[in-house]
Amino acid sequence: MIKKHYEMAFSIPEFTKTLNGQFVTDEGSYHCNTLSDTQWNIYTEDDVLNVSIDIEQAPPRVIAMLRLPVLNVVFGFKNTTEEQQAKFLKRFFKYFHKGGG
Repeated sequence: MIKKHYEMAFSIPEFTKTLNGQFVTDEGSYHCNTLSDTQWNIYTEDDVLNVSIDIEQAPPRVIAMLRLPVLNVVFGFKNTTEEQQAKFLKRFFKYFHKGGG
């Protein structure tokens, strides 16, 4: 299994809402199996992709009076090529991108 670690500015409820929302329903190609409040398995019907996602809330990042949530996110890719991983992560970060000016 290949693991990739990221930090994201999300709370657990925000992450869960986004993951179970448009990310898995827009194209219908990914299916989401909730294992716990902080663990999911994302897969395709044809088993081309199988990814585990584990999250853990970290202490917030504080900048002056601004407090940003920090979420540690670990992706576990099972039997996937670099190309499949890149395609998944590109779509994942498209849906999880928080815009700014």
